Amino acid sequence: MGNKDWYTERWKNKQALKKKTRRLEKLKRNVKKDNSDEDSLELTIYDSDDPVLGELNQGILAGLSYPTYTILSKGKFIQGMTESKEQGGILSKLSIGDNIVFDMYDEKPVIMGITQRRSKLVRLRADASRRSQAGAEEQVIAVNMDLAIIVASVAQPTFHPRLVDRYLIVCQYGNIRPLLCLTKIDLAPIPDVSMYRGIDLPVVSISNKTNEGIDQLLPYLNGKCCVLVGNSGVGKSSLVNTLLKREEALTGEVSKKSGKGRHTTSAYMLHVLDKSTYLIDTPGIRSLGLLDIDKRSLRLYFPEFHEFATNCKFNDCTHYHEPDCAVKKAVEEGFISQERYDSYIRILSKS
Repeated sequence: MGNKDWYTERWKNKQALKKKTRRLEKLKRNVKKDNSDEDSLELTIYDSDDPVLGELNQGILAGLSYPTYTILSKGKFIQGMTESKEQGGILSKLSIGDNIVFDMYDEKPVIMGITQRRSKLVRLRADASRRSQAGAEEQVIAVNMDLAIIVASVAQPTFHPRLVDRYLIVCQYGNIRPLLCLTKIDLAPIPDVSMYRGIDLPVVSISNKTNEGIDQLLPYLNGKCCVLVGNSGVGKSSLVNTLLKREEALTGEVSKKSGKGRHTTSAYMLHVLDKSTYLIDTPGIRSLGLLDIDKRSLRLYFPEFHEFATNCKFNDCTHYHEPDCAVKKAVEEGFISQERYDSYIRILSKS
């Protein structure tokens, strides 16, 4: 790069920084205002390679309980609180795991924006009082995860592969690598999970009570931001405590009457396992909607179908009622798990 190009690039960077600084000053003026007449501030989304980021503080949103929030920055937790409608509007658009861009004002963090998200874990939050599509919206559970640990117990409550299949779809939708973690193996035999052999899904079996299998799980977590998902009562919070080697998360028991787990985690929180490994615990999800996945696209979320689907008679075959379907034939011949195919049909019928 010549001297002229270098100076031009430097000038552009300085102008961009001045623009961001002016915006920050406007944001600071609104921190104490409850109702500003100025235009409402929008959440700024920075490119990860934006040179302005080098001049600003960054951290991970580690806790969120409106109107308070926690940012993990340079190994320290910083507590913040919204004190204006503008800041409250920004906070409502954030999720645990967001890479926060902020500045300090009166020893308090002021959120300026976030960097682009690389992954997300979402579910459908439905309004039972409304039957239209407008009655449902995307609820972002966490973002920027590298690994989703799908926690399922072998007993109390019993193992349900149907829910695992739904989580696998959600992981693929959100660009997250999944791992199946079977818990409570001290209570019952490990169930048959051979239906997942053809989809490259790591499976680890553990006991939080005896620590069996924890050594096999740790290498998958190393250096990653991980989110624990699964039904209530399967042992997510117990697993967090086991990994952290301290009582950090509340745990509960399964209801004897219903056989279902009770919610013990009521909010999302990021825990630090080591300087490069993070754990995000989530409340148990009793219902998991599948967002923006229509009947024609659902087949794409079952990777074991792909190599056979090219031989179907119809290019847009749903592998359900069409004749000469190579996927159905592969199921009959045992190349595709019958359990996985049945799960696909069940989800397809409800979508």
